Amino acid sequence: MRFIPLIKFLPLCVGVLLGLSACSILGGSAGVATSTPIPTSSIPDKTVVPSQMCQVAEQGMIRVESPQGDLISWSPITDTVAYIAPTLASTWNVGELNVLSAPKFDLPTRLATQVAGELTWAPDASTIAYLGLRRSDNLFTIGLASPSGRASQDLFPDEAARTDDYSSQKAILQWINPAQLRVYVSCGIDCLQTLDIGLLSGLSTPVGKPLEKPWGLYAVRTFSPPDIPEEYAKLTGQLNWSWDNRYIAYIDDNGNAWVINVGAGTIYPLEIGKYGTATETDWSYDNQYLAVQVDQNLKIFSFQCP
Repeated sequence: MRFIPLIKFLPLCVGVLLGLSACSILGGSAGVATSTPIPTSSIPDKTVVPSQMCQVAEQGMIRVESPQGDLISWSPITDTVAYIAPTLASTWNVGELNVLSAPKFDLPTRLATQVAGELTWAPDASTIAYLGLRRSDNLFTIGLASPSGRASQDLFPDEAARTDDYSSQKAILQWINPAQLRVYVSCGIDCLQTLDIGLLSGLSTPVGKPLEKPWGLYAVRTFSPPDIPEEYAKLTGQLNWSWDNRYIAYIDDNGNAWVINVGAGTIYPLEIGKYGTATETDWSYDNQYLAVQVDQNLKIFSFQCP
């Protein structure tokens, strides 16, 4: 946030006392709130309409210097969202795995610490797999957390996490089933090995030969239908379709967050603040809520507006 020195701000406040609420910061009367101007849509064939979603919750999140996969993720079967909150010691790169549940989203529950990203729910929502970064030895690991309150589990404890001579990168590919997780582990510079981990047996099985580190290893996951209409396929920015294919959460190249109503051919902005920059979106399983990361905040929007 940009701060104006007090000596410069005071005359400005007096000059615009009738029109701006900012003067109330200095103890003056609050004026009429000015709504955030609607940004210009980069999709010329869509009609811009007033927002149809309202914000229902907001929580703090970590900041990252480079992509670290999904930092927010909805449960596949309930209106519960997982996200990475900052710690008291630091807001950068590593934080605490929290969950929030509908309808109020007001009481975070902490499930794990030393969490870096790649939040991935099991198909039955019993477990959340995550990328961890242990501060004690600066090694990446894969952890498991349970919304039911079961203690978190480190799949690569102690020296088992050291798979190369550096920080031993890891990433989560997918859940094969609720008892089997497929991950990447580093096997050297730009080298990754696929492993299938059996959670009941504790055994790790290599899958295929080592491969070169792919581009976009830690890119945010988005959903899209098999056949994307041409009008959307050429768009730049992040497009994330709702599970019923009716809406698209769209982050344009300027970091503005929009929602496209596919059937109506309309688009509207989400109220993320005049200077806010969105980086990630995720739809709830029932398409009723949209979680958006805006700078250091998780914002949850709903179609059920008062």
